[in-house]
Amino acid sequence: MPLIFGFIYLFLEVLITYEIIDNIGVLGFVLEIILSALFGFFILVNYRYFLGEALMRVKLREISYEAFVSSNVFRILGAILLIMPGGLTDILGILMQFSALGFLLFKPFIKKPPVDSHSPSQTQNDEIIDVEVIENNKQG
Repeated sequence: MPLIFGFIYLFLEVLITYEIIDNIGVLGFVLEIILSALFGFFILVNYRYFLGEALMRVKLREISYEAFVSSNVFRILGAILLIMPGGLTDILGILMQFSALGFLLFKPFIKKPPVDSHSPSQTQNDEIIDVEVIENNKQG
């Protein structure tokens, strides 16, 4: 099965690279490869700043644990794909830099941290029923 995915990837890579070269030329494609590789190296070198910012957002509870993991994993994978030459890898690398895309694609694979069942903030029954009491005071 992985062999089939490898062939599909190679076919799409060649097809997209051919279309890019057809539109911008060989020199433009070489410059695009160089610029995307430099951008990928820039992301990897400055990754600690992205990670520090993301850790602060988790600490302030602005993002969830799942969003933190997926955005950082996809940012690293996207930077590696940007360094690799090719049209499809550059497109995927740029798309992986957006944390919303990474969150949507990576969410099914993330395990949530265990929750302490003895915590006072967690109720025994997860279902909450909201009730409003209306008194009818008719006299007559």
